[in-house]
Order: sequence, then C-alpha cells, then structure tokens
Amino acid sequence: MINSTPAAVLYGAALGAMVGWATRLALGRGLKAPEAVFYSVFVGGIFIRLFVLVAAVCLLRHEKYIIIIAFAVSQILVQTIFEAFPLKYNGIKRNS
Repeated sequence: MINSTPAAVLYGAALGAMVGWATRLALGRGLKAPEAVFYSVFVGGIFIRLFVLVAAVCLLRHEKYIIIIAFAVSQILVQTIFEAFPLKYNGIKRNS
C-alpha cells in the first residue's frame, strides 16, 4: 500500500490536514450554538479523530512498523497545527 517512509509521512500529513480542517470547520460553526452543542461537537471531534487514526493504522497493519509510526506521527502533528491557533468569535472579549 505505502512503500516508503516519505510516502507514509506525506499520506499521514494529508489525512491529518483533512481531518484537522473538518474539525476546525465544525468547531467554528459550533461557536454560534449553545455551550452544550459546542462541547458535544468538541468531544465528538476528539472521538472522530481517534477513530480515523485507528482505522488508518488498522489498514496499514501489514506494513513495516517504521511506516506505521511515521504515518501516525505526521497525522497527529498536522492535526495539532490546526488546533494550535484559537478560533475567533466576535473578536476578543475582555473583562476589565
């Protein structure tokens, strides 16, 4: 399926970007909803990202360990990039 470590890093990063972008869009829409909806979208996103990671690793179970590790690490790192920047909702509100 994936023949080399650089290809595994590339595919993992691509999948991480797709999942990270989808999660960011869902959370952006959830900001306008009540808190219960926002937190359910947040927790659901965590489980969906975990499911995608586990499903991808299960599909790669016959590959070498270095390919699986490179794929998983690159996917997790790229997903984290999408979470590193906060979502903005009507600017920053400060209590002063």
